[in-house]
Amino acid sequence: MSGRPPRTALIDRIDEVVRPRAQRVQQALASPVRNARMTVVLGRLLGLAFVICFATGIYSHLLQSPVSWISTPSRPEYLYGWTQGTHVVVGSMLLPLLLAKLWVVYPRLFAWPPLDGILSVIERGSVGVLVATALVLPVTGILNVLQWYPWDFSFRRTHFALAWVLVGALLVHIAVQLPTIRRFWSKASMTEADDE
Repeated sequence: MSGRPPRTALIDRIDEVVRPRAQRVQQALASPVRNARMTVVLGRLLGLAFVICFATGIYSHLLQSPVSWISTPSRPEYLYGWTQGTHVVVGSMLLPLLLAKLWVVYPRLFAWPPLDGILSVIERGSVGVLVATALVLPVTGILNVLQWYPWDFSFRRTHFALAWVLVGALLVHIAVQLPTIRRFWSKASMTEADDE
């Protein structure tokens, strides 16, 4: 017996109505650059940007809130300026990269059925958390650079906590997508991506 619930007439009717519509939406949104290879390429760039921002953010946090058992180098004097400049520049680049990746994967929102087992529930959940935090972090970071705080929470504590949430969601997303990432990592897979 499979782990899926038994199908009912109502589920069959919903499937009959929604599936063709979902397929039409996906066909209407189809584009040669909306493929697995482009998704992986943009994902690599986003992943690298997230790692750079996370590392420079941790360094900044440890300098501002030192931990006794970690020795954080504060010399040369310009090191902090360079790391924070890198953090701000790369963090600002996250928005266009993220919007490009969302544009490429947008048709997948209309996949039917939307959830097809526990793996798709984990994937969709982690993607929801990932997208939300990936949008909030650079936006609040840019507003912090502008010194405009239209919120009541502590920017530094919230930014730091959300960075950890983002890294966790990113690791889950990578784990779920690892077969696709491995398949489309190299340029040789471009012809495969075109066929999909």
